Amino acid sequence: MNNASPKKYELNTQQFAALNQVLPQSVRARLCRTGSFYGVAPLKLASGRLAFPAVQVAA
Repeated sequence: MNNASPKKYELNTQQFAALNQVLPQSVRARLCRTGSFYGVAPLKLASGRLAFPAVQVAA
C-alpha cells in the first residue's frame, strides 16, 4: 500500500498536464505505456480517477 499522503496528490490529469505544458492525452498515453509520466506515478483513487503531485518534470 502506498503511504503517500492524499494532500500531496491534489492535481487531476488535466491540471498536471497544464503544469507540465503537455496535453492531458500525452500524460495518459505515457502512463499506459510505462506506468508513470517520466518518473511521476499517480495515485489511483477509489473513484478510479488519478491524482498527481504538484511537481514539474525536468527535461
